[in-house]
Amino acid sequence: MYQIHLNIEMLEEGNFHTIVIGSLDGLRMRMVLDTGASHTCIDSEIARTFFPDLSISDTDGVNAGIGGNDFTVQMADFPNFRLGDFTLPLFQNLPIVDMTHINYAYRLLKREPIQMILGNDFLIEHEAIIDYKDNILYFG
Repeated sequence: MYQIHLNIEMLEEGNFHTIVIGSLDGLRMRMVLDTGASHTCIDSEIARTFFPDLSISDTDGVNAGIGGNDFTVQMADFPNFRLGDFTLPLFQNLPIVDMTHINYAYRLLKREPIQMILGNDFLIEHEAIIDYKDNILYFG
């Protein structure tokens, strides 16, 4: 069983995000742990800037996010995903999405931007347990 510290950040009064820190190929990734997100995903700006040689493919189907707006999602395989002591040599089919609107809000609130969202696909596959009392994410 792995564990990683959770950072609970109050964005505004009564408005919280749960943050975890990991990495992709040694690059620090600040992630929102989002139990409402179907998929773990990476910001498109980070993908283009730091992983320019990826083989990217478009997805089929309808993609909807908060607000109900359809948006384009591309996918790629990213090397060396780490979360604490946990390592995935290759994070396959990681969705690449535009997180400009999220990071715009973070900037307005004087918060450090996020690079990824840690979603239900990862949490379910790794049987995650979120311990808000001790601010720890357990997973296997």
